[in-house]
Amino acid sequence: MNTVKTHHSKDTIDGSVRETGFLTIPALDKESRILHAFTTRHGGLGGRGNGARHRDDWTAMAHSFGIRIDRLATVSQVHGENIIKVDEMNIRDVRAVHADAMITRVQGIAIGVETADCVPVLLYDPVMHAVAAVHAGWRSTVKKIVQKTVNRMHEEFGTESSRLIAAIGPAICGKCYEVDEPVMGPVREAFSFWPEVSAPRGTDRWSLDLVKANKLELMQIGLEEKNIHSVGMCTACKKDSFYSFRAEGKTGRMLSVIMVKP
Repeated sequence: MNTVKTHHSKDTIDGSVRETGFLTIPALDKESRILHAFTTRHGGLGGRGNGARHRDDWTAMAHSFGIRIDRLATVSQVHGENIIKVDEMNIRDVRAVHADAMITRVQGIAIGVETADCVPVLLYDPVMHAVAAVHAGWRSTVKKIVQKTVNRMHEEFGTESSRLIAAIGPAICGKCYEVDEPVMGPVREAFSFWPEVSAPRGTDRWSLDLVKANKLELMQIGLEEKNIHSVGMCTACKKDSFYSFRAEGKTGRMLSVIMVKP
């Protein structure tokens, strides 16, 4: 497991004090041009009544980044492969867009994905100062969304995969994530490395390690293993610290967010 840093901050928002609990990865902390964070469930951040989204869910996180909430972009995640480039022209509208990854190099725009077991991946190009946030559940993982995001960064920004730094946030581990044949069939078809990320668990049941699958996908497309970092914490094993749909059912969400500093 990679080393992570735990942060706590308090912000006064609308007259009330809110505590923000989040994690960062030292390898990205060393990059002076960006900010990043993986939130936890501490302080109620990301907790939602009956699972409903609220515009101010991430206000405390935006304040921690020194920006207004309307500068923190999230999308309507649908477990697909759509990737949206976020800029000044569309930031007000992206929240309604069906997508599972965002890219930007606009300073002062934070992009984030919401998860409660799925794999969040943050990417940073230290030469072009471009960033990405990816939501990779099993469907998007099979559709190779992290590879397609790297390709899109190359098309839009001239990013070379060999210099990218990746950070994988809290997600369900292989031991906790049990799947059936309707999931494993597409996994076997998509990946020659499927035996490395799965293990049989009874008749027509398997454990599936989505974190490792996304790491291997990144390596396949040219990222160096030394540049792929992981929080290494399971959302289901540690549901006292993270939200987990598999462990809890209807629940809140964490945010994995990254921004090029203004």
